[in-house]
Amino acid sequence: MKVTELNLTKEQLDWLDNWMELWGCWIYSGRLEKRMSSVIAQYMATVEPSRYPERPMCNDDDGMLISQVVDSVMCIDKKAFGILLSYYAHNSTKYAIAVYMQKVAIPRKSLSTCRREVEDILKASQFLIYTPLVNALNSRKRVVKLRKVA
Repeated sequence: MKVTELNLTKEQLDWLDNWMELWGCWIYSGRLEKRMSSVIAQYMATVEPSRYPERPMCNDDDGMLISQVVDSVMCIDKKAFGILLSYYAHNSTKYAIAVYMQKVAIPRKSLSTCRREVEDILKASQFLIYTPLVNALNSRKRVVKLRKVA
């Protein structure tokens, strides 16, 4: 199966985008502990944040859970992880990410090639994260419900 064939439905993408935007704001706020040895903490230490208006943020439990899912899925591809963080945590547009990629690419690619690459990598990353995130959130909620009953 080609990367371009890995697509989520509109409803799945909306659901994932909602959670990932909440997580991105949570990551950007610095609530993830600095001493954690996660890929996210290491990447965020190298990025200089810029100021953005207030955005809705998930709670710490949800943020940690989503971070664990993203770490487990994205740890194998740092480029895809960087695109995911730029898009969700730093509110960068796909175009801005592509412009940056073009500037640092050796040999230099065309901007349209970089734009297609960013789009494909972002879609594939979302596809890979969706199922583990759904499973993690569903299993976590069942555990919480059981604790309340017991």
